[in-house]
Amino acid sequence: METIRYTERRKTTKWPAICVMLFLVFGGCFVAYAIKNEDNPRMLGLAVNAVANTSDGLENVEMTDAEKLEQAMNLNYEVKEVSSKDQSKKNCVSDIHLPTLYVDGKEIADLNVKIQNEYVNRFNTLKEQMNNTDSNYSFNVTYTYYENIVGVKKVVSIVVNQQVVDTDSQKITSEKVTTYNVDLSSKNVLAQSDVLLDLLGKEYKDKLKTTVKDYVVSNKLISESDYKYEITGLENFYIKDSKFHIIFNTDTDNIISGSTKVLDIEI
Repeated sequence: METIRYTERRKTTKWPAICVMLFLVFGGCFVAYAIKNEDNPRMLGLAVNAVANTSDGLENVEMTDAEKLEQAMNLNYEVKEVSSKDQSKKNCVSDIHLPTLYVDGKEIADLNVKIQNEYVNRFNTLKEQMNNTDSNYSFNVTYTYYENIVGVKKVVSIVVNQQVVDTDSQKITSEKVTTYNVDLSSKNVLAQSDVLLDLLGKEYKDKLKTTVKDYVVSNKLISESDYKYEITGLENFYIKDSKFHIIFNTDTDNIISGSTKVLDIEI
């Protein structure tokens, strides 16, 4: 009787496992190599160093002081005059000449309107005050301006002089000076503190206070014992030939009691 032999072949997982292991090893090496040699990320149209200075998609480039100064020096400006006369009230007339400022051909409208309105309002107030007087007065306004470099800013100082003249005696009965100091780059009107640090250094407050006191005392406008004025930082000022000038209008600053004279003190 013939014997039938049956041989069972068992399936093995040895070689598939080896293949998977080799795939993982070689694949991991390839990925590591690719990451190591990958170029720095780049944005379309930007060099690598530009991307390094980019935050949230916006380039953050800080100008140096030299670049800011060069930019300011290249700004062009023009001061045009607007003149008017008002003779609607017989005993109180006006002759007004005011500046309008333009930077690179564009009008600084807010500032120009502010200046125009200021002197229209002042004259209207004066006309009301002249209702019950027999004297004749003229409200005269003139201006001048100066260009200076302050730190990295190009500054135009506009000085507007207002006088009320008794036309019968040709005497000045009151005088007032108002100033506007404009940074041409920002188109903003500057405060005292915006320029004093550049012009006088860190001790500018002491220098300002001491110089003003020495001026009024040495010119015998007030005795040292009577001097009590404190610099407010709100006084009018202008810059001429890189020198700081502070203005004291006696009707508002009260530095010298009873005086009608405007003080212009160079620091």
